[in-house]
Amino acid sequence: MASDPVDSTSDPDRSAGLLPPDGVAWPPTPPPVTRAARSLRHVAHAPAEELPSVLSPTESRPDDSHVDDWRTMAIAAPDGYTGSATAPPAPAQRVDAWSVASLVLAVVGLAPPLWATPLASLLAVALGLVGRRVCAVDPTRRGRVVATVGMLMGIATLAGIGAAAVGGSLTLFG
Repeated sequence: MASDPVDSTSDPDRSAGLLPPDGVAWPPTPPPVTRAARSLRHVAHAPAEELPSVLSPTESRPDDSHVDDWRTMAIAAPDGYTGSATAPPAPAQRVDAWSVASLVLAVVGLAPPLWATPLASLLAVALGLVGRRVCAVDPTRRGRVVATVGMLMGIATLAGIGAAAVGGSLTLFG
């Protein structure tokens, strides 16, 4: 029914934090500016009474309209919104696991006994590409440099293994 109270958890806009909590006036009413507070401001400007009005003398607002003076409106974000003092902190950045795995496999691939089957170096290159993509897409992930280093080490190892195989000093998959 229309007279039933609305549960704030069922409203997707309220649960997502897009609207202020129930009972909060928005926009907030600015506190009155005293003469002492006005003299403490670092920016010198004329008092609101001396500034010209936006409306011309022939125009007027309807009697039931109310528009706050924009010069006295609060500029801080309301509680719970990004930028306010009570907003939740931003999520901590985490090192991407794909990037770390790429670097680890690139270091493991440097071991000469593993050169006969260069699987670790191939995986280092592949995981380096995945790690770079994940870090580019998700701003809470870091490790793009780690992924790049792992990928380049894997490529360099593969190039060295290929050169040794072409030169005849290394037999691949044997």
